[in-house]
Amino acid sequence: MTKKKGKSAAKILLGIVVIVVIAVGVIAWHDGLFGLTSINDINDGLVPFGTAVAVKGEVTLRIGNIITISDGSNFVLINWAGASTLNSIVVVRGAVSLPAMLANVTSVDVVWFFNQL
Repeated sequence: MTKKKGKSAAKILLGIVVIVVIAVGVIAWHDGLFGLTSINDINDGLVPFGTAVAVKGEVTLRIGNIITISDGSNFVLINWAGASTLNSIVVVRGAVSLPAMLANVTSVDVVWFFNQL
């Protein structure tokens, strides 16, 4: 009795496609393609204080642990002791504490692939 190679190859191809789709989804989530809050909405007071948010922007200034994240025309201030590089595109997760300021920052992740603001 011989095995059908067509079904085995189809299963391998399907597995590869599933892995690629999952990988792209994880990278897209990490890079902030889903669930971002507009920095402009935070600055305009449209996001209530204490709301957990994720914002995407460029690291434009760092003085000690105080960092500004800008989307080009708006910015937020964060307090972050971890690593960050000027001019890098990042996704920041924290809570709105004041207009133009995030507190309780839990992560500052450099964007891997989808670096458009």
